[in-house]
Amino acid sequence: MSRLIVVSNRVSAPADPAAGSAGGLAMALSAALRKYDGLWFGWSGETVDQFTGDLKWEDRAGVTVALVDLEAQDVDEYYNGYANKTLWPLFHYRVDLTAYDRSFGEGYDRVNKRFAETLLPLIEPDDVIWVHDYHLIPMARELRRLGITNRIGFFLHIPWPAHQLVVTLPRHRPLVEALFHYDLVGFQTEESLQAFEGYVFNEVGGERTEDGRLTAFGQTTEAGAFPIGIDAEDFAQLTREAEAVPAGLLSSMPLARPEPSALVPGRAGRLSSVSISRNLARWLWLKDFDPPSTRKTTGASSPLE
Repeated sequence: MSRLIVVSNRVSAPADPAAGSAGGLAMALSAALRKYDGLWFGWSGETVDQFTGDLKWEDRAGVTVALVDLEAQDVDEYYNGYANKTLWPLFHYRVDLTAYDRSFGEGYDRVNKRFAETLLPLIEPDDVIWVHDYHLIPMARELRRLGITNRIGFFLHIPWPAHQLVVTLPRHRPLVEALFHYDLVGFQTEESLQAFEGYVFNEVGGERTEDGRLTAFGQTTEAGAFPIGIDAEDFAQLTREAEAVPAGLLSSMPLARPEPSALVPGRAGRLSSVSISRNLARWLWLKDFDPPSTRKTTGASSPLE
């Protein structure tokens, strides 16, 4: 069975899933990682004087976590700079807040290269790699340069802006080209998917293949819109089970009625960690899940959380 490797800027795997403080995505990813004996890799949040690539290993409620420290310059240029002063405002249509600085782009490329080089020895031949968000768009390109041929997917958690905004970004073509090193690129909405396709078709003369994939820059990828949601049937079942809780328990709570899943023994976190992870697994081609309905780039239906 394929192992799942999740790569993100920060690792948010909860140390105690029962605590209920983690977000839905973190719970879903943690469940998938436990099921597939996976690994979550990312920045530790700490800085060192000189980058070494040394890993810190943790076990968070059955999820193996690998963390690496960055230099202060890396954090300033890659994270505070290109990711959060350039891409974040631009992708949210705030060109007035977007800062362009050559050092930001250099730091962004440098850190993605360092992440790829650090992750490389951990990757096994059948692993499926899933990269998250705007911090790590070049990650697949860097892994491919190192010889990695594994399946690699990418999911963008923020909007993809209109073509007219993307072209205001210096060196926008290499950024978009980097996405074509992924096997699958996921967006949250049809609007973002269409904006991405608009750039590909109108700016670089890309095309759609007969099977619905996108081809440009001499590469081919599949792109789709995979809205994050809940399993409505499961949610309704949780509510029905919550109704069995004695009324006295609810009235004794002075501030707020608890969430239904918190009232049912053993069900806390289940909604986010199970129903969402079915979509995650389908998106990553892990075949032994029974996924809900899906949708495809062509307008037919395909997958994600």
